[in-house]
Amino acid sequence: MKLKLSVLLIITLALIAARTSHAQTTANKSTEREITFAGAGGWQLHGTLVLPAGKKGKVPGALLLSGSGPTDRNGNQPPQMVTDLLKQIAERLAADGYASLRFDKRATHVYMSSWPKEVAAPNEFFSWDNFLGDARAGLAFLQSQPEINSKHTLIAGHSEGSIIAMQVAHDLEGKAGAPAGLILLSAPGRPLGAVLTEQIDANLKRRNITGDAAKPYQDNLQLAINQVIKDGTAPPNLLPGLAALFPPSALKLLRVELALDPPKVLSGYSGPVLVIQGEKDIQVSEINDFPLLQSALKQRQNGTYKAVIVVSASHNLKKVDNENTEFGFGGPVVPHVLDTISDWLKQTLKH
Repeated sequence: MKLKLSVLLIITLALIAARTSHAQTTANKSTEREITFAGAGGWQLHGTLVLPAGKKGKVPGALLLSGSGPTDRNGNQPPQMVTDLLKQIAERLAADGYASLRFDKRATHVYMSSWPKEVAAPNEFFSWDNFLGDARAGLAFLQSQPEINSKHTLIAGHSEGSIIAMQVAHDLEGKAGAPAGLILLSAPGRPLGAVLTEQIDANLKRRNITGDAAKPYQDNLQLAINQVIKDGTAPPNLLPGLAALFPPSALKLLRVELALDPPKVLSGYSGPVLVIQGEKDIQVSEINDFPLLQSALKQRQNGTYKAVIVVSASHNLKKVDNENTEFGFGGPVVPHVLDTISDWLKQTLKH
């Protein structure tokens, strides 16, 4: 039996060298600038810098990191998944007087023609270190812009982007360029291996595959997770629907992601943190993930935090009535999400 399974993967971050391109003024009076900056290994990443109009002096800014897979700067994987999640957040930030930078990560299909062609090269190209380096480069680029208050820059990450945001903040703790805060949207609180296992179990149940019928998939998945963590290789002849979760080009990345413990990483950052979780998120659990992040933040000796569950919000923070029948991709971001971000920023940055 063939399964079509959605997965939470984790990727993105780097150092800097950049140029800016044409600027255009949008209907909401903000200015959008197409930019390019050098990510890990000098890879040229393209994105959008949004500046609020009518502001005098330097303004606070946010680096926006997208979710799993080939998700672009706006939070989309066209044509199948169009959420405009990050685009809508950027627009609200501009309306409130904040700048933002969002970019197409190296896994986005706009770069496909330039991806490495050698068999082994993609595994290194899409490694955790490279994605992490890209995000660090994006933060440094944002902080270097003349319109930006570099001491009031933060990172907002969605899904896998939230894990990258945590890691960047952890690594920069106490150093120049550390973010002034974190916004974690739909963030997992467990290693990817545990989250992935839960996702697959739920997917099987939705297809009425239970008991003895589900066991081969569960056993095969656990075998793959354990082997990737152990030596960075995947078992041959994985069951249909599972093999796609462990592509040869991503095994080096997965070896890190499957075992990485988000609360442990997050506890190494002492700055202010906002956690927003959708009540009807079927990829990250408000029961099994959200409390672990809360606990890690509560136990820190320094740093404030706020943790919010948004009623009827999907993984992409769109309104859904039934998470089992609605994708939760389209439409506006739930207003409570944007209002919570706005209020938290006013309190945290006090600009």
